[in-house]
Amino acid sequence: MIGSTLFYAQRLSAIFLLGYTVWLSSFFLFNQPLEFDAWSVFTDQIVFLIITSLVSLIIVIHSFIGLWTIGTDYFTSRTLGFVSPAIGKYANIIRGAYSLLFVLWGCVVIFILLFTIWS
Repeated sequence: MIGSTLFYAQRLSAIFLLGYTVWLSSFFLFNQPLEFDAWSVFTDQIVFLIITSLVSLIIVIHSFIGLWTIGTDYFTSRTLGFVSPAIGKYANIIRGAYSLLFVLWGCVVIFILLFTIWS
């Protein structure tokens, strides 16, 4: 059940990110020449701030799902044991550290992005 849920979450987040990219690209395309005043008005709108905040959260979630999949596929005692039996014994610790690293990194990225967007 969780595998299919993550699969659909990954695809839905990709579609949302594509829509955001098209929305932002259309602004650049239709505002030629791009001037600071037009960009300031566009980025000061509450809709832009909310959608960009949502996109930053979705990027981190999308990345975490992909990285979690890599971790659970490749950091197992079987795959790491193929490299070295001694490393294979520590597969759960390595996978946990890998996951913890990206959770912490995601929190830092979210904090920086939200601080930058809303300040």
